[in-house]
Amino acid sequence: MVDKARDKAIPDTGQSSDCVVIGVGPAGLTAALEFVRHGHVPLVLEKTPIVGGTARTESYQGFSFDMGGHRFFTKSDAVNRVWQDLLGAELLLRPWLSRIFYRR
Repeated sequence: MVDKARDKAIPDTGQSSDCVVIGVGPAGLTAALEFVRHGHVPLVLEKTPIVGGTARTESYQGFSFDMGGHRFFTKSDAVNRVWQDLLGAELLLRPWLSRIFYRR
């Protein structure tokens, strides 16, 4: 049986993947980029049609909702540089304090 949805989602680039990245949130996209920078060909898999993982913002009836309990956050200067280099002025920095109430 041929999975036509899979065939559309994974185009044939003529290259064989030598590693797999699962998820296209910031961590998965950073991992895939680092693989490419080191000469690898990653196969990147995502079950949803939208990138961003829990760091994405969805719109519904004119309202915007952050999907995770936080926006993109990392303590790694190297990861921050990757995203600053990629997005430039499109990277929006916001002061934001988040708390998760858990077991009092």
